[in-house]
Amino acid sequence: MRASRAEAEPAPFELSLLGGPWGRRLAPRRRWIDELPWGEAPALVAAATPTVRQVWTSTAFSEYASAAAFAEIAAALLAAGAPIDLVAAAGDFVVDELVHTEAAARVAAAVGGAVALEVDLGRLVRPPDATAPLLAAAELVVRTSCVGEALTVPVLKRGRDLAGSALIEQALAAIIADEASHAQLGWWFLDWAAERLDDDDRAHLGRVAGHALRGFAPLLTAGSCAPSGLGALGCADYDPAFARAAARHVARPLAARGIAVPAADLRAVGADLDPEPSRAA
Repeated sequence: MRASRAEAEPAPFELSLLGGPWGRRLAPRRRWIDELPWGEAPALVAAATPTVRQVWTSTAFSEYASAAAFAEIAAALLAAGAPIDLVAAAGDFVVDELVHTEAAARVAAAVGGAVALEVDLGRLVRPPDATAPLLAAAELVVRTSCVGEALTVPVLKRGRDLAGSALIEQALAAIIADEASHAQLGWWFLDWAAERLDDDDRAHLGRVAGHALRGFAPLLTAGSCAPSGLGALGCADYDPAFARAAARHVARPLAARGIAVPAADLRAVGADLDPEPSRAA
């Protein structure tokens, strides 16, 4: 008897391409990957540490999970009656994230090969706690766009600046260009939904954001306290970058929209929020 989705055992994280008309459909979106300076790869294998291989393997999986998150967001936005251009953007972001997944996987190969990673593909996205369609969509959007993607951009920029490799710098620059719009979707959605959310809804979303911040804090650093480089960030670079991003790019723009991240959650990630946040993002 086959296991149900909820009972599925973790399996190796593996990627494949089917090709044919589906490969041709995706080709324009992934063309930039082939144009990266892959000739640098032999030198990277000698320079890369196990931490670097772990970071790029984890990045590939994180991007894959983000694709699942935006697929869920697109469905939730449809259920909430959101503007169709916003729904279309969320659906299109699935493609962005899958292209990022391929790029990260190829970088992992270029730095010596991906590490073994077992995952449960049936549990890529945490379901919203809310049952009302609008609040459920808002939960997913806050967790993914307003926290996850908003944190990713400044952290990846720091990784790009310290990469020490043209291949990795260009790969991160391309990913960053997409992630910025992924974060923006969250603020546009919240502005559209503002009159439809009450104070209880906003308090709930603040708690959702705080919980997500605590979850992302250890995730992005991949446990690395080694020196930064080749896309990995050591603690000395990662921790302050994360704390600044949590305050400037998550807590402040949420506060400007009446959504307060609990102070305890901000303290837990080292973030310091000004008492008078300006309208951001």
